[in-house]
Parts: sequence; structure tokens; C-alpha cells
Amino acid sequence: MTEAEQQGLLDGRSVRFLLPRRALRGGAGAQLGPRAGESLEFHDYRDYTPGDDLRNLDWNVLARSDREVIKVRREEIAPIIEVVRDRSASMDAPPAKASAADYLFGLLTSAAPTCRVVERENPKVPHAVRLLLSDLLTDEDPEAKLARLAHQAASLIVVRLLAREEVNPPTGAFEFTDSETGEVREMLLDAATRGQYLEALSAHTSRWVAAARRHGATFVDLVAEDPHTSFIATLARLGIVEGLR
Repeated sequence: MTEAEQQGLLDGRSVRFLLPRRALRGGAGAQLGPRAGESLEFHDYRDYTPGDDLRNLDWNVLARSDREVIKVRREEIAPIIEVVRDRSASMDAPPAKASAADYLFGLLTSAAPTCRVVERENPKVPHAVRLLLSDLLTDEDPEAKLARLAHQAASLIVVRLLAREEVNPPTGAFEFTDSETGEVREMLLDAATRGQYLEALSAHTSRWVAAARRHGATFVDLVAEDPHTSFIATLARLGIVEGLR
């Protein structure tokens, strides 16, 4: 476990991940679900039928009305949060992006203690909350990607992590290394070239934001080098987490 993930685990104790109601389905766990189950919390009454556990019979109601009713309790479940994390080389360039991703994974794990937070390459569990964690620096079609992730999901969150130099590149002469291919190129980033880059980035962002909107996903834009408090504030503003009093 990295230091960044450990810090996320610590900071996650002060916030709570807000689960959508559709996520309250899953295997046995500590989170109360919407249906009947075996927890200690009362859910409803129903008439007794042969074979019911007599320990759930409400003897007070039987004594008052001579009616045999069973106390139905709430189910206890373990909602799933599937983190689809981009492990491509671009997420390590610069290292601040990988560090920020580690922090967010730790934060989410700690902020959702009644859930199972798992990292997966592909979605697997119906009704899971799905979170895509990536710089989105890919030619992949946003529509196809998010359609696959949103399928049968309780909710979908898209977190884009970019480095500050990717959001606001400086001008000057630079040596660029393609993080995926290793190719090295020398380039002069003048005002005109910088403007073209920012225009292309804006168009790329718009495609992902539009696809997220069509699939009901929450789009989160973060700068990797920003303070962790800024990450939490953004997540809270978008209704993903809330502070604990």
C-alpha cells in the first residue's frame, strides 16, 4: 500500500460515501437494504404461515388480538463499489496522477466501510456502483466505454485525473516522451501550438462530458497536484461524499 493510499484511508474517516438506493442489493453484509432479511431492525409485519420461524412471532399481538403475525426484519447486505482504474502508462506520467489515484481509492474504501470496494478491469456485478478512474487520454469512444460501464450499474462516476501541465501547459522548447510507446520527440510549444492543444483538449473533454450525461454518470474533473482537501470538496459539491459531524 502506498503512502497516498494510506493517507486516503485516514482522510476517508471524516467523510461518508453517499450510496444510491439502487446499490442496496448484494450479498450478506452490514449495510441495511430495502427488503426483508435477518437484521435486528424491524421492517414490517406479515401473517404467520406454517414453516415460519416461531422466534419471529409477535407474542404481544397474539395476546391482544389472537392474530398470528411475524415480525419481518430488514436485510443486511454488502453493496459493491467497482473501481475501474486506468493502469495505462500515461497514468504514471507524471507520477502525481498515480499518487492521486491511490489516494482516491483509499479515500473511497474508508468512506464506504459497509461496502466492498474492489478494483476490476471490467464491470462484473449488477447493481454495483461503478467508478472509472482515468486521465481519459485515449482514442477510445466515450459513448461505447460508458455504455458498457453503465449497463446494470446502480450509478456511474467518471473521475478524470489530469496533471497540472496537461491542463495548463507552459510554452517553450520541450522534449516529449510518449508514455505508451516510449517515442521521444523535441517540440516547440509556442502560443499557437498551445492554443491548438487546449482547443483539442476542450473538444475531447466535451465528448466525455456529453457521453457521461447521456448515461446518467457524474463527471468529476480533478488536477492531480491539487491538495487532497480540494479533491474532497469537489466530491462533496457533486454529492458523492458528505462530511461527518
